[in-house]
Order: sequence, then C-alpha cells, then structure tokens
Amino acid sequence: MARILLLMGGDAPEREISLRSGRAVAKALARNGHQVWVFDISFRHKNSFPTEPIPPADPESLLLCSPMTLPYWLSVLGPNAVFPVLHGGYGEDGTLQAMLELFQVPYASPPPLACQLAMNKVQFKRVIIAEGIATPIHCVVENSEFECDFEATIDKIENSVGYPCVIKPSSQGSTIGASVVNQPDRKALREALAEAFSYDSEVLVERKIIGKEITVAVLGSKEKAKALPVIEIVPKESDFFDFKTKYTPGMADHRIPPTISEEAQKRAQEIAVKVHNLLGCRAVTRTDMIVDGEENIFVLELNAIPGMTEISLVPEAAKAAGISFEALMEILLEEALQTPLRGW
Repeated sequence: MARILLLMGGDAPEREISLRSGRAVAKALARNGHQVWVFDISFRHKNSFPTEPIPPADPESLLLCSPMTLPYWLSVLGPNAVFPVLHGGYGEDGTLQAMLELFQVPYASPPPLACQLAMNKVQFKRVIIAEGIATPIHCVVENSEFECDFEATIDKIENSVGYPCVIKPSSQGSTIGASVVNQPDRKALREALAEAFSYDSEVLVERKIIGKEITVAVLGSKEKAKALPVIEIVPKESDFFDFKTKYTPGMADHRIPPTISEEAQKRAQEIAVKVHNLLGCRAVTRTDMIVDGEENIFVLELNAIPGMTEISLVPEAAKAAGISFEALMEILLEEALQTPLRGW
C-alpha cells in the first residue's frame, strides 16, 4: 500500500477537466488499496495550511493547497509518490515536475524537459522536424508582429501555409483558443489569430491536413515503451476535435480499430513510440496524428498528461489492450516508484 498525493485542478483553462480526471484517478487508486490524499492545487488557495497535523486519506475529500504551500504538504504527508493529474499551465509544462525532482518525490508523469517540449507546440515542431518526423507545414506568429502589421502577418500565413489552416496558441492544451479557417478569408483569419493571442503571445499556424484523425497512447519509457491500440476520432458536429467535442459525451465516435490499414496502424504506433522517447517521456502520453488519403501520417502534438475522464482516450485505449483503469494506475505508480530522480 502506497501513500499517494494526487494533484488536480490548477489554474489553466482546462481546470474543470483536470478535476474530472483527478477524481477518476483518485477513486481507482483507492480501489487498489492505496492511501490517497486529493488536492485541488491553485494560486486561488492562499494560506491553505491544515487545521490538523495530518488529514485522513480520503479519495472523496478535497483538500486545498497552492503551489507555494505544496512543499509543506509534501513534508507533512511524506507521500511515496505524487500523481500530477493537471492539464495545461504549471502542471503540464514541467514546472511542477521540476519541483518534485528538487524535493526527491517520485511522480507519475513525464520529466520536466519532456513536459516543457510537449507543452510548447513550436518547440515540439522543431524537435520532431529535426528527426525527420512528418508534420504539417507551419509558420510561427508573434503577437508583436500581428499588432504592428496584421495585414503583413496574414500575407505571411497565406504565402507560407495557405488554406485550410489551423491556428493554435503555442502553449495551451485541449484545443483551447484553437480555430480552423477552411476557406480564403482574411477577416476570419484575423479573428482566429486574435482569439489565439488572447491565450498566448506566440501562435502556431499549420496547414490543415484533410484525412482521418488518430491518436496513440504510449506507456513506459525507452526500450520498455509500448504503444496501445490506435484510436480514430470522428467528430459528429465540429470539423475538428475541439474542446467541446473532446469533453461532451456523444459528440465524437472513437473507433477501435480505426478505418485505416493494419500497416498504417503499425506505423502510427511506431511513430508514437519514437516521439514519446525522443522527448524523453515516461508514464503515459498520447500522440495525435492525421492520416491522409494516401495513408501518409503527420504528427500534430504530444499530450504529456492526457485526460483521464470517463470519455478520455487513454483509458479507452488501455481497455482495448486488456488493461483496466485500475491496472493502468498501478502501472503508472510502479514506474514512478522505480524511476531514479535526477536530484540536482
């Protein structure tokens, strides 16, 4: 039986999804017989010290802490491992993981640098392109150049990327602030850029590949990294897998097996493992890809801490591989406990 401190919530736009994921993970860990302290970590919880020395472990009880008081809780509870179930912000960009490394506390997520590279879509693109991994053509736009001369900025996008295109804030998850502009429309493109810049000062604009969207989860690290079954994502209403479609039950079909050839599925799994290991990931990640009409595969992004809600893709892929949700949590815990910490 392990003592586990689970962190969820955070301060990113995906906060509510994190809370849903965290509750599911906490209950599964408790069913496995572990002691689980569940924390809503947020800067809104200032001065969140306990009223008693050690609160009881209870997966149904929500404790409050801020990033500033987390070291106190780590000291008081002395957990064997931390489960960061946070999407976006400091929970997924490597900041929290670096703190846990510093305090020598095992944790169930990729390490700091892997999280940082995955979170920043521009840096992620540069890394995979350097390794010859196919990804849609793109350009990077800074808010300063957009504000200085938006007409020139749009010219740059039209000349380098064209239409249809996808506009994304560089460091947001769950398609927060993302838009698709399908037809040549400078007004729509300007509005999409403005929306993306409301979340980040750097925006990635990439060519929209017409094809089938798939995703592949990978468990473990290095030579032990293993790809789970490929899932094809088919939105029912939106023309892409946006925030609403991701987290509203019934708005997308998840097809296992996908409607691509077995050979393409195998290549997608190999690519996912390659990207996972290229960034230095462990625990579980999910790589999103597009397969075009000729079954060329293009990598879109890697999710370092994928969702664990009732309709999330990783638990579904694990189930298809014969791994229950509870067993998945044990795999993540065991790896966290066995992975040496950097210890600066």
